[in-house]
Amino acid sequence: MKLYLIAPLPDFGHNANASSRMLNIGESYALMASAGITTVAALLGDDVDLRLCDEMIEEVDFDVDCDVVAISMNVGQAARGLDIARRFREMGRTIVVGGPHVSLSPETFADAADCLVIGEFETVAEQFRADLKAGTLKARYRCGQADLAAAPMPRWDLYRNDRALTGVIQTSRGCPFECNFCDVIQYLGRVQRHKPVDKVVAEAQQLYDLGYRSINLSDDNFTVNRRKSRAMLDGLAAWNGREGRAPVEFATQCSIDLSRDADLIEMCRQAGLREVFIGIETSSEEALKESQKRQNLRQDLVETVSRIVSGGLVVTLGMMVGFDSDDATCFERQFDFGMSLPVVNLRPTVLVAPIGTPLHAQMQAEGRLYDDDLSVFPGGGLLTNFRPAKMSREELADGARWLVEALYAPDNAIARFEHLARLLRPAPDHLVRAHETLAPGKGAAGVLKLLRQSARDPGARRVIDAVNDLSHQRPEIARDLSTILAGYLNTYSTQSGFVGQPGRAAPPALASAIA
Repeated sequence: MKLYLIAPLPDFGHNANASSRMLNIGESYALMASAGITTVAALLGDDVDLRLCDEMIEEVDFDVDCDVVAISMNVGQAARGLDIARRFREMGRTIVVGGPHVSLSPETFADAADCLVIGEFETVAEQFRADLKAGTLKARYRCGQADLAAAPMPRWDLYRNDRALTGVIQTSRGCPFECNFCDVIQYLGRVQRHKPVDKVVAEAQQLYDLGYRSINLSDDNFTVNRRKSRAMLDGLAAWNGREGRAPVEFATQCSIDLSRDADLIEMCRQAGLREVFIGIETSSEEALKESQKRQNLRQDLVETVSRIVSGGLVVTLGMMVGFDSDDATCFERQFDFGMSLPVVNLRPTVLVAPIGTPLHAQMQAEGRLYDDDLSVFPGGGLLTNFRPAKMSREELADGARWLVEALYAPDNAIARFEHLARLLRPAPDHLVRAHETLAPGKGAAGVLKLLRQSARDPGARRVIDAVNDLSHQRPEIARDLSTILAGYLNTYSTQSGFVGQPGRAAPPALASAIA
């Protein structure tokens, strides 16, 4: 049995989040490897002839010799995933689809596939494998919740590791919070399930042996369960940079309440967990309340983020516009908020209502969902899938686009680099590596090409020169600055066709925010 397993290319649209997924250099490099398809590959066993395709780094081979095409997709990948499925089905191939978006909206995919996997594949993998070999695949497999203690080692040996910069280890599933726009808790639940520490360390060693020196701990909220996160950090600290191994830099996702635990921040630092992504969303208390983002309420968000950076962690922030309480002034307010933070890489986007979320149910009940493809696959081109309360969808998209461009304008980025450099505590001495940011072959050619291309742009050149100056002033964080710079330049390369271009006016009420 021959199976072709695909992770489709996401639809980034005009979105700063694109830089968190791929290098914008006209060649195929992924900033983050695809753990989903390597995990599914491990669950399929050794007796299935497997070929993997991450469309971030290679084109889909529509001439592939296979019996079954399996496509795993989240909401950003779903539109492209359907295109791939339809084309292969027209060629007579058996199509299997699964992943988060299929689990949330199976009816969307029913006509495009022969088989739907709904939920967490681990719980049906054995039956699926037997049916696959017998040629008796069911139309639907409904899954339960997986036990991560039984998780197999992902099949990274089948993946194009030479084209990815950051390896990935899933450390838990689920999140206890209840943000009304989040689809994660709708299919993974609000009770966290954790992978054992020894399994995470073993996967880290596997990725290390493959050349990765940057690893993302894929976790919906790494620090919310203090006991589990402390045990994980102890295990990683005992492994990282020890027994002759070069240091590895870890990154993960957490919530703002990390700022209240100085000891936990220090444990992150000692383990080599150097970067955290936080969904800060907005400075508006009213918007946070309406979205049930309670963990961000009743605190000075600038002070809390600054405390995390001062403790030794680089922060990347997610921002949103388009809450019901947002009017045309929200873009200027979010710009001012972003500029007050010691954070270079901000990820602004528009609020959308994914299928299965409380926000989607609310918008549907109020008759505010748009009846187009974006109702199912929202966010492309910064277009939301519901009617905003105080502006049009197009005005929201224009304002969000302006916000991205203004935040990434070179002079504004330099100001945030300087703010960050004043606060950031360096990594422990035993985890400081030589200034090179990549192990040989780990996408280094792609990053170098990005830097060379960026240096030709006058605005990017100013940022590069400013970061070089800051690196000389604070050599102990020079590697951190260079890593942040690569992320910034990747996003700037997406936006540079718009930033500072004559004739592009700010949305109404925003002109005073342009730096």
